[in-house]
Amino acid sequence: MVKISGYITNLNVLKKGVDYFFKFMFSPNSTMKRKINLLSALIQWKVLERDRLTSYPIKVNIDPGNVCNLHCKACPTGIGLEGRAKGLMNWKTYKKIIDEIGDYLFEVDLYSWGEPFLHRQIFDMVDYANQKKITTIISSNFMVFNDEICEKIIKSQLSLLIVSLHGGSQESIDSYQVGTDFNKVVNNMRKIVEMKKKLNSDKPFVQWRMVVTKYNEHEIEKVQKMAKELGVNRLELAPYRCDMATEVLMNNERQFETAKTFLPKDEGYSMYNYSNKEKKNIKNDDCIWLFMQAAVNWNGSVSPCCAIWHEKFDFGNVNELPFKEVWNNEKYVAARRLNKKNYKPDPKLGLVCATCYKNQAQI
Repeated sequence: MVKISGYITNLNVLKKGVDYFFKFMFSPNSTMKRKINLLSALIQWKVLERDRLTSYPIKVNIDPGNVCNLHCKACPTGIGLEGRAKGLMNWKTYKKIIDEIGDYLFEVDLYSWGEPFLHRQIFDMVDYANQKKITTIISSNFMVFNDEICEKIIKSQLSLLIVSLHGGSQESIDSYQVGTDFNKVVNNMRKIVEMKKKLNSDKPFVQWRMVVTKYNEHEIEKVQKMAKELGVNRLELAPYRCDMATEVLMNNERQFETAKTFLPKDEGYSMYNYSNKEKKNIKNDDCIWLFMQAAVNWNGSVSPCCAIWHEKFDFGNVNELPFKEVWNNEKYVAARRLNKKNYKPDPKLGLVCATCYKNQAQI
């Protein structure tokens, strides 16, 4: 049944769907098949409120591996947290995903719980996605780098390179991003900007991402000047999030208490309201991940979203079943039904989405 009134009034939740429509519908890699799939996904999500979909995700997060050379303090990989097996994705798994759903994808994010450039076939992954004209994105700490990697990044025609460097000095970096050599990463950014010019390439778009904390907020102006001097395409000042392994398992107040050690004094750079001890934008229902995005881990295990660390909460595995069967299995269907009032999933499913929904913890 089409619930027109709910569709019209729930504008806050609808906004992200509208943003996705305009971002992807008119993108350079938009094909007729992708456009139809995008429209179908939006209609099934927001108009028909379907729990079993005929559409595919329009964007997928594929983790090349959950191994890393750093020890960031809010990252489960960095602190060595148990709960998910460690490893690197094999080519067969990656190829299977792209072959099954690549014709419907606008974008592939080749990163999640680890450092992508530790994977020896990362540029083959980028190239294979490029063959299907899929936008490719990598987020890296940029410590695994040399002249050969620099040239390969550019020649691979990677669409977007996000460099995570959270501060403007070694001192501020050490407060969170343990193991990073500040000067080395800055020089590596300089090298790739220079190499782009040398090879006359506009790719990748280089984005410096700095998560703002109380330990680096005093360096924002300095970092803005450095970014301009380096010639990166964009500086992103991102808000600090709490412990990434347990974020969706905590309510807003608990998230705030966990995060407050790192939160900046200037609330304008924070995702939290300090007086209310909660996120500024609380989502009461709906989750775009369950309808339009997917997260696949290195071993083919599918998580309901990119914020799920513990493997016990995953929904299935693409090495055991076709993606389409995982996408519409019992857990996915039950999770989508959470958007409907008064639905209580079977506790035996161990549905992490029910906990997230209860806590209003959606990312």
